[in-house]
Amino acid sequence: MGLSVRRLADAVGAQIDGIDLRQPLRPADAADLLAAWSTHRVLLLRGQDIDDRAHAAFAAHFGTPAEFGPAAGATEISRIYRASNTDEDGCLLAPGDERAEPLKINWHWHIDGCYRAAPNRGVVLRALEVPPVGGDTIFADLQLAWETLPPALKSRIEGLCSLHSFAHMIRICGMSPIAPEEAARLPEVSHPLVWRHADCRMSLFLSPPYMAQIDGLSYASTRALVDELTEWASADRFLYHHRWQPGDVLIWDNRWTMHKVTPYDLARHRRVMRGAALMGTETTSSHG
Repeated sequence: MGLSVRRLADAVGAQIDGIDLRQPLRPADAADLLAAWSTHRVLLLRGQDIDDRAHAAFAAHFGTPAEFGPAAGATEISRIYRASNTDEDGCLLAPGDERAEPLKINWHWHIDGCYRAAPNRGVVLRALEVPPVGGDTIFADLQLAWETLPPALKSRIEGLCSLHSFAHMIRICGMSPIAPEEAARLPEVSHPLVWRHADCRMSLFLSPPYMAQIDGLSYASTRALVDELTEWASADRFLYHHRWQPGDVLIWDNRWTMHKVTPYDLARHRRVMRGAALMGTETTSSHG
């Protein structure tokens, strides 16, 4: 029996049944998954009891997984990274531990790797432990948000670009400044507010905490426009709200969506995830 696809929300999101990721993926199933990913942008596979090696092999069907070094929180499989509020021994991080601070960045709407010339193509994330309250992931369909944007606002933003800055995100999220050598590895990059994809379809490109300056606008006007677009794009009709269960594997297309994690009690409740980040394939040269 082949896989089945069940829509989870009107905008993005579909659940895939009929696949056991402990087994190699059949070519026909891989093709069906890629087709479903293109249509639904966010795919959910539940009840997957897999290890990092199987995780990395599965992720490779959707793109090229990035390599992570030990300092970046990689597991023994370098294509899999840890995203957790626990230490190497599995203990909750103490309140105030600086290693927990980066997790709060995900509580803001964002696009992964927006501060790179080629933002991440997508992410394949699996849940090992989840908190009883919070820690959900919400996705917004930025293509549908663009298509339904009021014509006057469409005309206003077409052709505008925004500077995306990792250092800016650090500042507005109240985190400690990054070291100069790290800043040098993360230069600012400009992306259009309206992304024209390789197939000529279009979507908004919004990653609010990273958007330092929109061309021709003051900082105050930049923030006002970013807030206006974010409020529009995060309306319920554009969203899929995912409540995690252990064993969930979620694949999202980072080119067409933005997402955020709902806050949870970092000091009391464990949230242990493993992820594969798919390397970007579209740059500003892809835009018409």
